[in-house]
Amino acid sequence: MRRRREKRARNTSAEELNVTPLMNLFVAIVPLLLLSAVFVSVASIDLATATSSDVPQKRGQFSLALRVTPSAWYVDARGSASVVLDKGDSDGLLEVLDRLRVEHPDHTSVLVVCAEDIEYSEVVAVLDV
Repeated sequence: MRRRREKRARNTSAEELNVTPLMNLFVAIVPLLLLSAVFVSVASIDLATATSSDVPQKRGQFSLALRVTPSAWYVDARGSASVVLDKGDSDGLLEVLDRLRVEHPDHTSVLVVCAEDIEYSEVVAVLDV
C-alpha cells in the first residue's frame, strides 16, 4: 500500500501551462482593435439654443415666401396681398418682387418653398430672378 501512495505522489507533479494559443489570440486581436479604433470616433457639438427671451417679438413683422408648385408660382407676403403667377412668368415675378422691395426696403430675405415634384432647373430659374 505504501508503494502505491509513493507512485501517486510522484505522478502528481505540476505541469507547465501552455499559453501559446492565448498569445496567438492576442497577436491577432490587438492589431484588429487598433485598426478599428480609428473608425470609431465619438464627437459632440455643443450648441447654445435660443430661448424665447433671446428673440425679440415683433408683431406685424413682414415676411415674404415664394411657393413653387407644378401649376403656378405664389408670392405670399405677410402684410401685403398674395399674388398668383403663371408657371414660368419670371417677368411678372420680378415686377412683384420689385414692388415689395420698394414697400419694404429693410427686408432682404425670401423663403422659397418648392413642391416635391419640381425640377431642379425650375428652382434655379426662380432663384435667378
